[in-house]
Amino acid sequence: MGSMLSMVYVWWSGSSKVGTKSLSEYGDLGPDADQPDATTGLTLRHRTAMVRTWDLVRPDVKTHGVNFFITLFREEPILKTRFKGFQNKTEDELRANRRLAAHGSTVLHAISMLVDNLDDVGTLVDLLKTTGENHSKRGIPKEDFELLAPVLVAFLRNSLGSAWSPLAEEAWTKALTVINAVIHSAYDNPSDS
Repeated sequence: MGSMLSMVYVWWSGSSKVGTKSLSEYGDLGPDADQPDATTGLTLRHRTAMVRTWDLVRPDVKTHGVNFFITLFREEPILKTRFKGFQNKTEDELRANRRLAAHGSTVLHAISMLVDNLDDVGTLVDLLKTTGENHSKRGIPKEDFELLAPVLVAFLRNSLGSAWSPLAEEAWTKALTVINAVIHSAYDNPSDS
């Protein structure tokens, strides 16, 4: 409980603002700050870095969603073929496309739900399994998630600039590895519900 109170204090104290030299994940988060969670392997420092960085994206998910998907389609063109309405669109056309804005917002809101549940592993797993099951039913190859993960990390790094930290890089990379493993398990072992 003490480490949670320390984390809340650090967030409220303003050290998580963009442009400050002090990043909250490097502060005093209590004695358990470096203890990995048994299920996710994420420490309190990792989770703090993820929340801090995502809180910079969260206020404008529409713009970030469009920019992320444009980056994703540029880096992994095969993924653009999964979207019939986007296949033959230029980047300029995609920037003005309301369907891409809606889908990008939906995906980034889903990531927000994951970030919001980093401390509730049961809910996190349920959200991820649902994501896997839904994408599996639509015929989306589970390997697509492996293509998405490094692009998301690079997108965050490039978008957040000096607000990005080595610990944020480590946290997001580690989290996306676990996230993909859970999503893959939903493909391999769909629920009966």
